[in-house]
Amino acid sequence: MEAAEFELMVARLEAKSREQPGAYQANVALLALLGFVILMAIVGGASALIPALIAVPIALWMGGLHAAAAYVWLGKALLWLALPLWFLIRSSLSALLTRLPPPSGLEVQRTQAPAVFAALDRMRLRMKGPRFHHVLVTFEFNAAVVQRPLFGLIGPSRNYLILGLPLLESLSPDEALAVVAHEYGHLSGAHGRFAAFIYRLRLSWTTVHAVSHRWKGAAGKALRRLVEWYAPYFNGYTFVLARANEYQADAAAAELAGGEVTATALKRVDVNSAHFSGFLQDSFRHSLHSPMPTEDIASRWAAAANRFTAEDGQRWLGRALALPANVSDTHPPLSARLGALQVAQASPADQLPGAFEGPSAACAWLGASLDSVRQRIGSTWRDEVAKGWKERHDAAQQQRRRLAELRATAEPTPDEHAERLRLCLACEDDAGFSDDLAAFVSAHPDNALGPYLEGVWRLSKGDEGGLESVERAMALDADATKPACERAFEFLQGRDDARAKDYQERWMARDRWEQTVMPQLQQIDLRHQLRDPDLPSEQMQAVLALVQAHAAGVARAYLARRVLPAAPEVPTYVLALELDDAPPRLETGPQIVERVAGTVGWPVHLIVCTLEGKYAPMGRRLKALQGALIPLGH
Repeated sequence: MEAAEFELMVARLEAKSREQPGAYQANVALLALLGFVILMAIVGGASALIPALIAVPIALWMGGLHAAAAYVWLGKALLWLALPLWFLIRSSLSALLTRLPPPSGLEVQRTQAPAVFAALDRMRLRMKGPRFHHVLVTFEFNAAVVQRPLFGLIGPSRNYLILGLPLLESLSPDEALAVVAHEYGHLSGAHGRFAAFIYRLRLSWTTVHAVSHRWKGAAGKALRRLVEWYAPYFNGYTFVLARANEYQADAAAAELAGGEVTATALKRVDVNSAHFSGFLQDSFRHSLHSPMPTEDIASRWAAAANRFTAEDGQRWLGRALALPANVSDTHPPLSARLGALQVAQASPADQLPGAFEGPSAACAWLGASLDSVRQRIGSTWRDEVAKGWKERHDAAQQQRRRLAELRATAEPTPDEHAERLRLCLACEDDAGFSDDLAAFVSAHPDNALGPYLEGVWRLSKGDEGGLESVERAMALDADATKPACERAFEFLQGRDDARAKDYQERWMARDRWEQTVMPQLQQIDLRHQLRDPDLPSEQMQAVLALVQAHAAGVARAYLARRVLPAAPEVPTYVLALELDDAPPRLETGPQIVERVAGTVGWPVHLIVCTLEGKYAPMGRRLKALQGALIPLGH
């Protein structure tokens, strides 16, 4: 389902759910039933056909047909029908009974963390929901409830509570309880048994959709197509109900923990989530110098969890409050969730939560086991990221060695000079960068790379003057538009500057232009207009020299400018080669094209082809152009 189609469906169903809530829920129920009917009908229908196929020869025998040849032929026909039906049954059962993988994490027992289970027991008693079979701790800034049916979509479920240690380090015990109560509200049916069933069914179909690619064979392919249609449609149709469930889960959390506490928890989660993201980015920067990550990542986050400036916190909160509703996420935006809670104005929505008193939820709930949990979570995280970390470190070391080589080069070429500047930025090595960059800009004033690198460097230092530099880069070379806009957007968005939207729109406009032009630029279309090259003398001489230097096997060569319908102003050329007939060439046509096209130093964008096969009709048009023929000197 396309994004635009999905948005229209959601808008239509939101209106229907408001105007005809009963009819909408009835349709959801029928759609949910259809999912089971589809799979059960396939299984039941195929299962019934196989006995029917076996009954056919029995009936014919009892009716008097005893010719052996007829039964041989009939046996082959029945086998030809029965085998696909068997594979269809197997694939259908696989769709119903595929066991979903269990969630991963460090499991904690009641004896290790009695405070956690005491809080869960009290919550369960008040909210009247099922018990948790497993409590897992992970190094994610999240809390979640996962149900894992015993047999794919059916069977008794095991309930998992997943607690992100970074989240617990950032919240008070009451706030953490409000977050967990929200997740438990989905499981307990705080928004009604039917809604809770649909919520769980959405998760199940999402997972089945994800694992459907494993189904093999023709029957599996047919089922996969059915699931690929049904699962997205079901999730789209039930999106409105799922979003309503989020409000009801917030209400259930507020009933348990209090409205003010729940609102504070929602705000603190968004603020500290942004803080945690920056913390991880800073941690990965150490891969530039250290070959292995440390094990104390969890302890370091515990020390940093609630240490950030009020200015940063207010910026993160403001950004979260400004986010609009998004159809890619059933969670409503923070502003809507706070409004639905109707919290007293003693704590305005845009007021940053103050530091909580007392221990964090991690300290209060995990108690004496906390140090052990931090150490084990840190070790697991280190093992998970070690490979990628080592690859980043090795790449950084290789870049540093290359940078040292380039710095030792007395007279670098322009390309080597540019590479040296790029590596200085990549390695975060500012030694002499400013002077080296100024020298490059002075030597190559028309090269967009100079102002682009200057802009990137200045923006990384928090200098808004870098925006002027990236603007100069875009003015010099339109191809710099997207990377320059990306850098400017990142800089301004991090400061909640409204100008970020302008750079985002410019990036999108350039991307749309490229999506239209690039297909025409990258391939020859015989319908496109051809013109004389009309290159400046210096560029024409460079092209002539390269063609003449690689003219082996070429009888004649033609150069023409291609006129792209989507962008006539873009300079692009075709170099068409007419190959020697005799004596026999040592290379094939494609080999000659590859050799010529692979030559370094072409001063213009061009595509090389031979005047053979589908491009042969182009020869007449090229010969009609007065300036297209290139003298080869032989």
